[in-house]
Amino acid sequence: MVSNENRLIPKPVRVLECFRDTPEDFTLTLALPLQHEPGQFVQLSLFGVGEAPISIASWGRDELVLHVREVGNVTRALSQLRRGDTVFVRGPYGNGYPMAEARGRNLVLAGGGCGCAPLKGVIEYVLRHRDDYGEMYLFWGFRNAKLVFFREQLEEWRNLFPVYISLDTLEEGEYPRAQEGFVSDIMSRTEIPKSDTWAFLCGPPIMMRVVTDVLRRKGLRDDQVFASEERLMYCAIGQCCHCMIGGKYTCVDGPVFRWDLLLKETTHV
Repeated sequence: MVSNENRLIPKPVRVLECFRDTPEDFTLTLALPLQHEPGQFVQLSLFGVGEAPISIASWGRDELVLHVREVGNVTRALSQLRRGDTVFVRGPYGNGYPMAEARGRNLVLAGGGCGCAPLKGVIEYVLRHRDDYGEMYLFWGFRNAKLVFFREQLEEWRNLFPVYISLDTLEEGEYPRAQEGFVSDIMSRTEIPKSDTWAFLCGPPIMMRVVTDVLRRKGLRDDQVFASEERLMYCAIGQCCHCMIGGKYTCVDGPVFRWDLLLKETTHV
């Protein structure tokens, strides 16, 4: 695998695939085997266009998989890439989910919208080290069925561990086995182990706050919950100060924070 040396220098990488998942999202597969932890991110750039931080949505492959929400000039340009094109990558950056410390524990994974992407890396890691972890539960939420991505993987995962999909609005015949409501609604109705359980979250702040409230009622402490925060991470090395949460840099101290420590840095959760 490629080492993490000279992480500040963008490397030219060949695009293997650019797949449109939904009207708002696409997945880039790059010819870059990268040594990283689930939950870390890279900086993706196109010369003459700009650079954007993108969460890694894979683990342990010969390629690097990135799931991208199309929201600005850079991501719109990235969505036009095709097989054989070149993109520039630097990283990985930040702290990921504490996979080593979580060994032997049950895992609850809760994601909302594009926040589901980095949790895919966690799932792939656990499946490659299945004997090291207990039970795993997946709760993913989307606004509607048209925005559900990783559909093929979701069907594969259903055969391996409990998978719960929530949609804000549910219409007949849309996405099979989805439930109407929010991630927190389904989680509140689902039995999960109360001991030796850690929760990994990624999604909108309000979603993570409400999910944490549900987890507390189920007996989890704040130091058993780990959340990935999203900020404008321009430099990725703690120099530009755009991504500060209280006295912490999201790009260096995060993006994954333990919930009780995150509470000390910000009042928005």
